[in-house]
Amino acid sequence: MVTPGRSTLTVKLFRDLWRLRGQAVAIALVIAAGVGTMVMAVGLIGSLEATRNAYYDRYRFADVFAPLVRAPETLMAQVRLIPGVATAESRITTRATLDVPQVAEPVTARVHSLPLARAESLNQMVLRAGRLPDPRHPEEVVANAAFVKAAGIVIGDRVRAVLYGKQVELRLVGSVLSPEYVYVLTAGQIFPDDRRSAILWMGREPLAAALDLNQAFNDVLVRLAPGARPGEVERQLDLLLAPYGGVGAYSREQQISDRFVRDEVDQLSTMAKLLPPIFLLVAAFLLNIVLARLVDTEREVIGLLKAFGFPVRGILLHYVQLAVLLSLGGLVLGIALGAWLGRGMAGIYQRFFTFPFLEFRIDTNAYLLAVAATLIPVVLGAATAVWRSARLSPADAMRPEAPADYSSRAAGWLAGALGPDEPSRIIMRGLLRRPLRSALTVLGLAAATMLYVASASPTASIRRMIDLGFDLADRSDLTVTFAEPRDARALHELERIPGVLHVQPFRAVGARLHARHHEVRETLAGVAPGAGLWRLIDIEGRPASTAPAGAVLAGRTAHQLGVGVGDSITAAVTEGARPTLQLQVAAVLDSPFGSAASLDRTGLNRLLREGDTLSGAYLQVDAAALPRLYARLTDSPMVAGISSRRAMLRTMNETIEQNFAIQTVFYVGLAMLVVIGVVYNSARISLSERARDLASLRVLGFRRSEVAFILLGEQALLVLLALPPGIWAGIELWRFLIGQFSTELFTIPFEIDPRVLARGVLIVAAAAAGTAFLIRRRVDQLDLVRALKTRE
Repeated sequence: MVTPGRSTLTVKLFRDLWRLRGQAVAIALVIAAGVGTMVMAVGLIGSLEATRNAYYDRYRFADVFAPLVRAPETLMAQVRLIPGVATAESRITTRATLDVPQVAEPVTARVHSLPLARAESLNQMVLRAGRLPDPRHPEEVVANAAFVKAAGIVIGDRVRAVLYGKQVELRLVGSVLSPEYVYVLTAGQIFPDDRRSAILWMGREPLAAALDLNQAFNDVLVRLAPGARPGEVERQLDLLLAPYGGVGAYSREQQISDRFVRDEVDQLSTMAKLLPPIFLLVAAFLLNIVLARLVDTEREVIGLLKAFGFPVRGILLHYVQLAVLLSLGGLVLGIALGAWLGRGMAGIYQRFFTFPFLEFRIDTNAYLLAVAATLIPVVLGAATAVWRSARLSPADAMRPEAPADYSSRAAGWLAGALGPDEPSRIIMRGLLRRPLRSALTVLGLAAATMLYVASASPTASIRRMIDLGFDLADRSDLTVTFAEPRDARALHELERIPGVLHVQPFRAVGARLHARHHEVRETLAGVAPGAGLWRLIDIEGRPASTAPAGAVLAGRTAHQLGVGVGDSITAAVTEGARPTLQLQVAAVLDSPFGSAASLDRTGLNRLLREGDTLSGAYLQVDAAALPRLYARLTDSPMVAGISSRRAMLRTMNETIEQNFAIQTVFYVGLAMLVVIGVVYNSARISLSERARDLASLRVLGFRRSEVAFILLGEQALLVLLALPPGIWAGIELWRFLIGQFSTELFTIPFEIDPRVLARGVLIVAAAAAGTAFLIRRRVDQLDLVRALKTRE
């Protein structure tokens, strides 16, 4: 026998594609959502990591940092001899308060001496505008570009500053970027406030003169040799710098800017692993249903093909090709969508993380991953759908399937109980006819609803986190931080300032917390008991208090240390007299953000053996006196930082609107594509299955509206059945994602906005209603003669 050519199957292939074009578009949209999310996330991960690594390497970002009080420059020779140290440099670092005319509130600044002008210098800068300071002009400085732009200052402007109690006038001569400050944060912040936080660099000699550090330094930068162990180098640095007030060396992984970048990469990895598979599984499910329906209606075609000599392998290949072609459009669209979304997100990250460059790139592995994740389930699904009919003999395949049997008492009772009239009973019998397909359709609609709810929920949780931190926990107007610990006289001085209504002191010291073989570098906070301006709260917003003895640990810190209530931890204080404290865990408190360990301030001072000291204070002030109050605090030589709670709230809300809202729109839009694709395919498949039944009802005298009710009522019932599990699954998915997105620096509270759930229901209902309109038109235009033809 001559094997038939492939031209016949090729013609059939393209006819089937044209006939299924509506469903193909819906499937392509769902596939595009999954592929687009995957390409965007994988591309962003690769782009962020490549950009970070290139930036760090090109501008020689340090591996280890070691702040201290004061050491002679001659000590650096010993630092460079530590095994594992490739390069080491000293520098001078301090905090300052700036009076910028364009900014109402005082600006908190961190000031560094300029890196040495040589190729091997560490933490080099990228000059964005202007020039570097001239050594002959000690007043000249450069500032981080984000602050220059946000504060509205220009090259040549003069700024008054208080440097360690000395008032100086500085002149801006350039704006720069630094690998050390990709993400600029000050104490108490989770989002950058570029308008009120500045990083300055100036000549080493004038900065040393202001701080009385001539031929001395108070900060060490280290670049490690290949294969060096950071922990051992840190230990050796601590031993060497301890007599000079070293506060504890720490690695790049503990540096605040790099921690935020790494956390963002980890969150993107979670998204890439979780959301795209859900999109693609839903798409594979839709495609499998479409092909299963097509194969069922073409049983006799398959039988004829086998009778005419077409091999089973060729028939299988034909339907696999159809499945691949149906998904190919979604794959191409998804790659294009992912590249477009990736470039848009890269623009957001470029504003959020101040890289000198961030080009969104997709490597070959991302494309291969997208192709494999799309085509493997599609091919397997197509083969599964075809194999059952392809195994039949030609005679069996050309014989119509036996009609569904509704004679069982259970099915009849269920249809009659749930359907009060004949159209309703027909709907119920239709759902019972294919229970698995009905269940899978409900599952697909529930997955679409789940994706929308989970995608639209982050904003509510982040706003709740801000409310907890800045409405319930911190109820002060200003937070004042001293350059170094002060005694109780500083508290009385603050209370006497005109416009200050109430003062709450706090004490904070750096420490290394140890438990068994675990260690974290965190802050011990001394909290005034029973105070009202700042208080401990848990993740639910309930107030808590410190114990007279013992420490209250943040939940994330307790988890890192592997301890619970009643356990003991060791706190090695890294400043002052450096005592080693034995603390009992009095409570474990899950809070949005704050100190890792909180103690009663009086008890902490007693343990530190330093008397009644404070690191700063929370102030409640008269709003009318703020300008005079700012001037008074800025002029104070011991005030290192002033932050306004209202200004921080305003900045955070702006950040949410500008960045998180855009990201939410991206993910919500993708979820809506899934909703539309699932609803449309479900209705079209049901119409193709029920066309003959609906035409028979029309011939028997049913009106068009009654016939449409049978089809659309079935879809409405499926949507109603899908909404509760979809909403529940979306809530649980967001609960899971919160655990992945929370970091060592903050904990996102679980919060669901009822409006998100309502919008989810409305979007699914709107998608179903729009599909119902299209399907209703097809029902009204049903060709009764063609639909009533019976397969012989």
